[in-house]
Parts: sequence; C-alpha cells; structure tokens
Amino acid sequence: MVDGAMIAPSNNPIPLLQSPKEKIFALLLLLSLCALSFGVKHQQYKVFLSKKPLELHAQVLLQYPKNGHFVLKLQDTHNNHFYITSEEDIKDLTHHFVRAWGKMGRCSFWQFLKNCYFHTLKLSLENKSDPTAPWRAFINKQHQNLLMANFYRTLFLADPLDQRLRQVVVGFGVSPLIAISGFHLGLLSAFFFYLLSPPYKFLQQRYFPYRNRYFDLMAVVLMALFGYLILLHFQPAFLRAYVMALLGFVLVYGGLELVSFWLLGLSALLCLALFPNLVRSAGFWLSVGGVFYIFLFIKYMPKMPAWLYALLFNAGIFILMLPLVHFFFAPFGATQLGIILLSFVFVVFFPSVLILHALHLGGLLDPYLLSLVRLPLHLKSFFTPAWFLCAYVGLSLLAMRFFWAWVGVGVVGVGFLLYLLIL
Repeated sequence: MVDGAMIAPSNNPIPLLQSPKEKIFALLLLLSLCALSFGVKHQQYKVFLSKKPLELHAQVLLQYPKNGHFVLKLQDTHNNHFYITSEEDIKDLTHHFVRAWGKMGRCSFWQFLKNCYFHTLKLSLENKSDPTAPWRAFINKQHQNLLMANFYRTLFLADPLDQRLRQVVVGFGVSPLIAISGFHLGLLSAFFFYLLSPPYKFLQQRYFPYRNRYFDLMAVVLMALFGYLILLHFQPAFLRAYVMALLGFVLVYGGLELVSFWLLGLSALLCLALFPNLVRSAGFWLSVGGVFYIFLFIKYMPKMPAWLYALLFNAGIFILMLPLVHFFFAPFGATQLGIILLSFVFVVFFPSVLILHALHLGGLLDPYLLSLVRLPLHLKSFFTPAWFLCAYVGLSLLAMRFFWAWVGVGVVGVGFLLYLLIL
C-alpha cells in the first residue's frame, strides 16, 4: 500500500518510444495532425482572401501611436493576428473586444500564420469583458508608478512591456525571466505544491492515508496551471512548457524516461497541431531550443557539487542559446551576462513578489526597481546569419548522439559569445 510517499522514478526508466515502429507511428500520427491543422488554418486564410468585406470579431492586444495615427494589433477567435490603423483620436482600447468591418490586405499564407494587415471600414466596441481585467486592476492599484504596474502585468499576465522597460530588461539579459515561460511554470508548480502540501498532508493522515500525496497535489497544480494558461491566452512558451509538464507527469508515474529528446519533439509537434500559428512564434521556438540545450547539458555533464552544477547550468544554457536568440533579436551588451547570477535571484524574487501582491504590498520593491531603470546601458545590434544558424542547429542535432558534436557546440557557443563581446 502507498502511504502518500512519492513513487520514485525507476533507476532504469523505460524509454518513451522503444522500437523504430513506435517512433515512426508516433511521428506520422502527429505530422498528420499537424497537416490537418494547417489545412484548417488555410481554409480560414481563403475566407479572408474574399474580395467582399467581412466582419472580424477580435480582442485588441496592443495599441500605439505611429506617424499621426493609431496602430492596433488584434487577435480573432481563431488566434489569427491582424494590424489595423485608425486616423481618429481614439481612447486606449488595449484588451477590449472590438468588431472590425473590412477586408484583409495582400498577404501570403506564410505571413498569415504570423499577422496581416486588415483594411478597416468600420470599427466598434463589443459588449464583452476581458477575464483578466480584474487581475490587471488588482495589480494597478498597488503601484503608483505606471512603469512598475506595467512591469508586474508583464510578469504575471504576459502584457506587452513598455519600451523604456524593455530596453532595461534586454540590457540586463533578463528577457527570458520576465517573459512567462517554462521557468515560471516550474516556480509556480513548486510554490503551489508546497503551499497546498501541509493542509493536504493533515487531511490525508486522518481520512485517506492510502492516497499518493505527490500524485494528487501535482494533479491539482496542473489543473490550476491550465486555468492560468487559458488566462494567458495560450501564450506560446508557457503552452510548450505546460504540454511537456503534463506529458512528464504521465511519464514519471508510468516509470517512463522523462529527459527525452523524443518527448520534446513530440510535445512541439502536438503544440503545432493544436495551434499552427506557433510555427511563426519566436517565443515558441526559443522555448523549444532552451529545453533542447537543457537536455543536452543533462546528458553530458558529469556529477559535481550542486552549487557548481547550477552555476555551470545557467552559464551553459545562456551561451548555447546565444546563436538562436540573436537570429530573432539583435541587441547585445556585456551586462546581459548578469542573467547567469540573476537567474538565482529570480527564484526568490518571483514567489516573493507574488506573495507581496497577494498581501496588497506589491509596491514595496518599486523604489529599488525604478533605480535600475535609470542605469546607463550600452547595447550593440547583431543578427545571427541564417547559414550560421543552420550549421549550428545541425551540429546541435548531431550532439544528441555524438560527444564530439557536443564539444563542438560548446566551442562554437563560446566563440560566438567572444565575438559579440569584441563587437
């Protein structure tokens, strides 16, 4: 009988997919689902190609002024993104639901998977409330400074970050920490697990000692995080992390191998089958790449003291991800190396500010954080050439099997960092 203790994974876990036939079947199944999903998305695209005006029901994700008019980024009910412009002096419609009447501009299907321009003939508000509005109001009330309110809305609700804050976040290299991702999912999972553990343990010892406490609590935590995922509108990086966490939960209690490149690949394909627009999401691919290099690190790094392993882990993932990050984002500065140590600080910072906001003390750290905004930062711009990225990714894939390729990936990553520092 299990008395609530965690069922430890086997010392020799069973691979997720054992035979070549199983791997081929799983791959073909998910590729077929992806093809079906992209087919459905293409049908939506054909509807927007119609020459007749149509009605678009969407939520405003972002609004900003540009060249004397306002630009609005919309997301419709099928997770398609559009940009519209308004010459009128309209109020801030961010997070409001609108009805746009018009037609899509010239746009290829590949571009449609990311965003297209929508020529708007008429724009009106819909009588529909945003479920995240009360949470935004809750955060805003605790901050007198608008920048700090925006910072915490980004941290908790994945709101767009103010341009002034974005420069600071990029300058210190903490964009992966601020953008909601698998790191947040891990911290939230641990936070809620230990929060719920004492009352559950008390009830378990008296009423149901036969239950597995770890299994039950993780199931509850995953259900709560699914609600958070919906609240975030299936934010790409968090979605990938949640799918992997859900599959990992099943694998651990089935005695199957958890750290598996097949698990990562199948999780990515499952996400694409559910949300084909992710194929054009930089955040999604960076999230997949981050987990890939984490798995490589775990595969090859020998045992060592925990503090040294953690330090090398942070430094290694930062360096190995540089070529991928700079394919999508150009800014780089020596101050970005600070993320290697700031990652440890964030493990304490994130749950702390979560508790402070729950206690209506969210503005307690604002003066200290605002002082960082005024620090001078010197950044250069560099994009990874496509040919270099292809060669680097190819070498990384070889590293799944060959140690020499893993060494090569490390050498290239360090060389890339040195090149950026010289720039």
